[in-house]
Amino acid sequence: MYISLGKNMILKPAISIAFITTIGFYIVGCANKDVQYVDTKDSKKYTSVGLDYHDIEAAAHKSVQSLLTSQYIISIDPTKKKVLAISDVVNDTMQQVNVQSLTMGITRTMRNSGRFQLTGAIAGSGGMSDNMIKNVRSLRDDEEFNQYTTTEKGTLIAPELSLSGKIVQKNTRVGKQQRVDYSFILQLIDIKTGIVQWDEETNIIKVAPNKTVAW
Repeated sequence: MYISLGKNMILKPAISIAFITTIGFYIVGCANKDVQYVDTKDSKKYTSVGLDYHDIEAAAHKSVQSLLTSQYIISIDPTKKKVLAISDVVNDTMQQVNVQSLTMGITRTMRNSGRFQLTGAIAGSGGMSDNMIKNVRSLRDDEEFNQYTTTEKGTLIAPELSLSGKIVQKNTRVGKQQRVDYSFILQLIDIKTGIVQWDEETNIIKVAPNKTVAW
């Protein structure tokens, strides 16, 4: 088999593969010549009208500071840690938002406070559950596994608290500019009673030319 590249240009198989590979590397190299790493502390100068890393970090920081200084958290006995589950976090914006980055940033600080434990057995859209927890329990009836090493029934600990939230976006035109309001709404609920023990709303406002679209 021969490959034709023009009127008088025919490449044999071995030569054609080398030729195509070389051209491929050349194209990739040209495409990436302007790519550079940006330190997170310097990346604010590349911000956009959309939600970015700094917005998520700011919302998480403000929310967790409000939570840790609330009367409910202060009243928790450090020797009796509360088991927390991350519930749904609704993304009501026109963008793809990593809601898990927001909730994990908050729950990480909550756990470091010494008053909470985060369950990985169950979670909503705002968190991550570990499928291996259930998969391992399905081995109880598998004769290929030593049943003395499988996990017995009744060992999972149910959560006492649920962290849920919503991210909302509102676009408003102001003259030749566009104002974009983002609201991060979070609440901590006692699962047994349904009572909201804490809630917080963090607002981030950005202004950009009307031609800029916040996707």
